[in-house]
Amino acid sequence: MKEHSRGRILVVDDEPSICESLVDYLEDFGFDVLPACGAQEALEILAKEARDVAIIDIRLPGMNGDHLVMKAHLLQPDLRFLIHTGSSNYQPSKELRQIGIQPEHIFAKPVRNLVLLKEAIEKLAQKKEKDDA
Repeated sequence: MKEHSRGRILVVDDEPSICESLVDYLEDFGFDVLPACGAQEALEILAKEARDVAIIDIRLPGMNGDHLVMKAHLLQPDLRFLIHTGSSNYQPSKELRQIGIQPEHIFAKPVRNLVLLKEAIEKLAQKKEKDDA
C-alpha cells in the first residue's frame, strides 16, 4: 500500500473520464486515491480498506449516492463524505445531514475550481485525524 500523508480518498463516479481526472488530480497532490465506477465496487473497497474521505456521485446505476453514503457510513463510521453531483438543486437528506454532510460538502459537476474540492478534502481529512486522536 502506498504511504501518503495527505489522506486516503475514494472517488465514486460511473463516468470514467470524471473518475480518472479526479483520481489523477488528487494523486498529483499526494493523496492515496482509489477509484470505484459504481456503488457496489465502492462498498467492496470499503469492506477491505479504510479511507478518510469519499467523493460520491449521486446518480449511480443500481444504487443512488445517498444510499451508498448510508451503507458506507455503516461500514466505516468515521469516513467523511463529499457529494459530487450533476443535479443543480441537490440537497442532502436529514439522514445525510445527521452524519455530517453539510451544504459546503456538495460540489456541482463540473467542478470548475478543483482547488476548492482539494481544500474541502483536506479539511475533512484533518477533522477525521483530530477525531481519531
